[in-house]
Amino acid sequence: MFAASAAVADCLVCDEVVELDGIRARCFQQDYGKFLERAERSKTGNAEVDLGTCAGDDGTEQRGLDKFPSLDPLDAGTESVRSPLRSVYVLDKPAIVCLKRLLDDYRGLIDPKVQFDLLEQCRP
Repeated sequence: MFAASAAVADCLVCDEVVELDGIRARCFQQDYGKFLERAERSKTGNAEVDLGTCAGDDGTEQRGLDKFPSLDPLDAGTESVRSPLRSVYVLDKPAIVCLKRLLDDYRGLIDPKVQFDLLEQCRP
């Protein structure tokens, strides 16, 4: 392993946690080279990792705060309250490399989703 956690911690705009379903995981692996190249060419070393087009998203779920859950007590505990997965993340080069490695090594089910904590899982 390598010291990606220090780099992720130094990037103030980078995402620390990435949640992927099977489609988004395949999209990331398919476009990994493109994301890595963008980070290498960037002055900040960061790249926008947009999985929306490949995943077939309509672009409504962009990077940022997740939607607030319903505060209606009648909705409590229902499956419909779950927020959809985001398709856009900002990652730096070490995080992109680490996420690729984590996906290559992952042996569990990805669907409906799996969470990768880049600060925790990319430690040396």
